[in-house]
Amino acid sequence: MEKQLFWLHIKKSAGITTRSLLQPYYVEVDRSKKPKSFIQAAPEEYNDILNNYRIVLGEYQFKRCLFAKTYLYPETWDDIFSFAFSREPTDRCVSMFYYLFWKEPWRIKNIAKTLIKVRQNKKIVLNTSYAFDLFLDYLHEARLSDSIYQPHGIHFATHTAPMWDDITDSNGTVLLKKVYRLENLTEGLNQAFEECGIAKRLDQHDKKLNKNKERKNFSPNRNQLNKIEEIYRGDFEIYENA
Repeated sequence: MEKQLFWLHIKKSAGITTRSLLQPYYVEVDRSKKPKSFIQAAPEEYNDILNNYRIVLGEYQFKRCLFAKTYLYPETWDDIFSFAFSREPTDRCVSMFYYLFWKEPWRIKNIAKTLIKVRQNKKIVLNTSYAFDLFLDYLHEARLSDSIYQPHGIHFATHTAPMWDDITDSNGTVLLKKVYRLENLTEGLNQAFEECGIAKRLDQHDKKLNKNKERKNFSPNRNQLNKIEEIYRGDFEIYENA
């Protein structure tokens, strides 16, 4: 008998690839045009609905595993093989930057917002490093806000949310059965299949991670790394222990 699996999608961590490799054991629903809510969905659709950032969870918005355990699978959570993939936090942060901030049309919008805030007589070097500093300021603002919509919107807030909050309960206990490093995607999925009694196995060549075409060889400086480590402190711990 096959055991149920639960995969928590951490944004900017190979979501498209993972969904495709999990087929047909992960049921997908419409996540953009007419997203389903839990009340109108079958239980096998809950996982993909929970992975949709458009679905509002109230106080559980950034505590998705706790939401799943409490409301979606209250009787069966401990029997489900639940897992996620941890991307190296600095690499994930740079990926967020290119996806959310430093590409069209957001690049033009963010530059315009910056110019409005700065005095006309002050010189600004709008290079990638300066833009990344602005992005880190956005991250800090989003973490301090008591609204998922302000100041930068739900898309930004959910895609930059720390992994730590999403996989732990209020006491900091990890609620997932297993966390794998993203670079071990194939091995992790094969272990998940094995744990669930699923015969499917993947070869290494099945893994095709999507790369942002605009991303170059940008590397954060020491001051920027310090800020990333402060914001994603728990995520570094998760990655080191995965």
